[in-house]
Amino acid sequence: MTRGSTGDRGHRVSVGGADNEPSSMAAEMAAMPVVWRRLLVAHVPDRLGRCSACRTSSGSGERWPCSLRRIAEEAERIYELELGRAVGE
Repeated sequence: MTRGSTGDRGHRVSVGGADNEPSSMAAEMAAMPVVWRRLLVAHVPDRLGRCSACRTSSGSGERWPCSLRRIAEEAERIYELELGRAVGE
């Protein structure tokens, strides 16, 4: 999914920019490791390659990795970068 694209459910999401800038949501979430860790655990692929946590009432879900999984992965990356900077100082 690209920056500002529309997800399977019609929600606009921003997952990083063309310059590899983190999305603002991922940057905010990086400070909440409990949140992004739970998202990483919950948003996993099912046997059909769809996100098991993003199912709709009809049973279909967003293709994996879903937008929340991507944001959580980006938040984890930002967290680790910031942690590395803090340790290296």
